Amino acid sequence: MGNTACCSNGKETMQLLANSAKVTGAKKACLVGINYRDTSAELRGCINDVYNMQKVLVEQYGFKIEDILMINEDQEESKWPYKKVILEGMDWLYKGAKPGDLLFFHYSGHGSQYQADKKTMPADVICPLDCVGDEPWPDAVILDTEIHQKLYDPLPLGCKSICLFDCCHSATVANLSETMVVEQGPVTADMKEALVQQLQKRKDAVQARLRFYQEVNQGKLDLKKKSREELLQLFEKHQFPKGHGDTGYAYLLNQKIIAFSTESVKHMEHKLARKEAALKHAQSLKVGDPAKIYIGNLEQDLEDDYEKQQTRRVTQSGEVRLRYLPQPWVNPPKEEELRQVKALGAGLRGVLKTEKYKDHQLWVFSGCQDDETSADAHVEGIYQGAFTWALIKALKEDRFKESYRKLLIQLKSNLELGQYKQVPALSTTHDLYLDYGFCGKLQADGCVIEG
Repeated sequence: MGNTACCSNGKETMQLLANSAKVTGAKKACLVGINYRDTSAELRGCINDVYNMQKVLVEQYGFKIEDILMINEDQEESKWPYKKVILEGMDWLYKGAKPGDLLFFHYSGHGSQYQADKKTMPADVICPLDCVGDEPWPDAVILDTEIHQKLYDPLPLGCKSICLFDCCHSATVANLSETMVVEQGPVTADMKEALVQQLQKRKDAVQARLRFYQEVNQGKLDLKKKSREELLQLFEKHQFPKGHGDTGYAYLLNQKIIAFSTESVKHMEHKLARKEAALKHAQSLKVGDPAKIYIGNLEQDLEDDYEKQQTRRVTQSGEVRLRYLPQPWVNPPKEEELRQVKALGAGLRGVLKTEKYKDHQLWVFSGCQDDETSADAHVEGIYQGAFTWALIKALKEDRFKESYRKLLIQLKSNLELGQYKQVPALSTTHDLYLDYGFCGKLQADGCVIEG
């Protein structure tokens, strides 16, 4: 992607962008990575995320090792990422902050949502190590209100702050007035080819399973009194496609008897129709089509649209785990209670409708939307967060000199190429700040502007 700044007002805009690159003071970072080792919530890539980010900050953006606070389970136990330690780290990051400084906070770990009474719109939270112990919620988690008080309220005018949250349910963890969401990256030939191939495989798999259901349901395929070997020979005779790798016909052998009912056949027919429609849409995409972007007050829009709570069952398999930890309910909410969930009418969301943060230079990246999960995956030979990987990859592709706006678009394209469905977001306090340079470095019209 290109490195030309977005300049609608000529020299005046270029001067604003040039000024945005000036980091004349200290550079400090607090990087939190939690793998939840030896627990049922264990992740594998969060600590790698913060080491990868530390390397980028030092080698590309002029941070000093001694000015980066690492909080993870690789440190001495006093620096393990419990709630108290993380909050103290946030305080350390902002202590003595002044105009011209650059502050950087990164969190990789589980995210979740917390409801105080089961009838209010849930708040976004991050999950310290306390969450896998006996500590009750919300005492065990860090609420978005606490994040706000620690990372946004103390920010002096003229001091820049960048926060990254690579965790589930994180889109409105910032609760700022301007949020940019890249729903789909720009259509490239590689992206279209990969998407079509992926959807074709999914459609073919559903089509094969549907035919199996139909033939058993209609009596065309007799499975009675057959040995495993005889079943495999029967599947081959009927030319059913084999699964990927060594799975062979496992996807057929593992079916429960309910799969062959008329209702199951109809359900699979509907599923095939959806897969065919998705494939047709992908095939219709035109190379060169621009990214689909939303910019606005995401928190307010979510409140306006929020009519019922969507519950999802999260799973993990293979090389991908989800960075989501469910809220432990003493008395789980009933289905009718979830349907009555309403948005909060006061508190944090009301505060952000004021002018308090108008000129504060604050950028908050989120790994996914509030109703999505963030992937903990095996990418390029190591375990790491899909979002952190995609962001660092985007920075490398633009020689670490890119605007926030273009960085988010490229980040989303990288996620799509990696076949990750999560939709990242970027919140700030003014739409102009989307065109500032990440960490104060921007390449515009062939001229590198650095602070």
